[in-house]
Amino acid sequence: MFVSVLGDSISTYSGFNPKGHAVYYDEEMQRRNGLISVYDTWWAKVNQALGAYLCVNNSYSGSMVSGTEFPSGCCQERIMNLRTPEHMPDMILIYLGLNDFGYGIPIIGSLMSNKGQTNLLCFEDAYHQMLIGLRYFYPNARIICATLMRTTLQGNSRWAFPERLGGIRIDEYNDAIRRAAANCHIDLADLAKRHISIPGFSNCDRRYETLDGIHPTAQGHLTIADEWILCLSKIIDM
Repeated sequence: MFVSVLGDSISTYSGFNPKGHAVYYDEEMQRRNGLISVYDTWWAKVNQALGAYLCVNNSYSGSMVSGTEFPSGCCQERIMNLRTPEHMPDMILIYLGLNDFGYGIPIIGSLMSNKGQTNLLCFEDAYHQMLIGLRYFYPNARIICATLMRTTLQGNSRWAFPERLGGIRIDEYNDAIRRAAANCHIDLADLAKRHISIPGFSNCDRRYETLDGIHPTAQGHLTIADEWILCLSKIIDM
């Protein structure tokens, strides 16, 4: 099985992204965050659990779902660049949207409010359009999109995740992802939802470790991978 990834900086890794894509995890950032090899990334760990091979890691540092031009996740160039001359993806994993949250991109656009016309500058419209494009170009692929996880800061127990980076709560973006997935009949890996009830904690308390509040350390990647694998085990046979 071949798996492609559609993501942002969190999923980049030097040498494993299309040529010209902006990469966060260059050699220096790999070292700082404790990533010894590509097998420390969340998606490589998920592929190992699936017994799968990487098709294309179409991740671009700083990219959002929304927007009308490359590198927006909903643009045709990003959508079409999930295959190789030799292989089509059997599965597509999407972990994208944290930059939309960070920049406070509006959630609801004209798709929901103005005669059904899509506004790609709004998050839910763009996410919906992205899923439609993926389904069109990869009709035989299992497409799975994920909600966005909160983070912790290594060595700073007092640090609190900013619930409103751009003025809109992260829960609103996750709800938009859930709606888009449901409307397009796409599988959802609800990483943001705690799957094990623990007294005294909300259902959104599983967080991954970072050095900067955004980009996972090696331990953070392991946490993300664990959540992906848990969700996938409920969706597909593993």
